[in-house]
Formats: sequence, structure tokens, C-alpha cells
Amino acid sequence: MDRYETFATWIFIAFGVLVLAGLMAFSIASGDMHAFLYAILAACGAFFLGFAVVFNQPKLYGLILVATIVLVGCSITAIVT
Repeated sequence: MDRYETFATWIFIAFGVLVLAGLMAFSIASGDMHAFLYAILAACGAFFLGFAVVFNQPKLYGLILVATIVLVGCSITAIVT
């Protein structure tokens, strides 16, 4: 396993599982469908971040990262409002 695959694995674990699973769990518990959909889309985006790293696509990585951050922000905004 080289350096990029290790980094991609940590992206899967740290960002995809911990943060987004917490957002999804809270939005399910609070009954907020829109927040859940934003959170699950962000989780899918975080999943594809790892592939962008493995295939060495920095522009795609940046684009997916920005989209994921925006979706996390939308999910948090939907929970708060």
C-alpha cells in the first residue's frame, strides 16, 4: 500500500464515517428528512474522495471536497433551522 492509498483510507474512516454518520444519526433522530438527505449525499461525496486520491486526480479531489463541505453545511443549516 503506497502513500496515496493510506491517505485515501484515512479519508474514508475519519471524514466519511465519524462526522457524516453522526450527522445522519442526529437527523434521523430529529426526524429532519432534508438534513438526512444532505448528509447522505455528503457521505457519498466523501466516499468518492478516496478514489480521487487513489487515481491521483487533484482537481477532482478539490471539486468533490468543496461539494462535500457545502453539503455538510447545508445539512447543519437544515438541522438548525
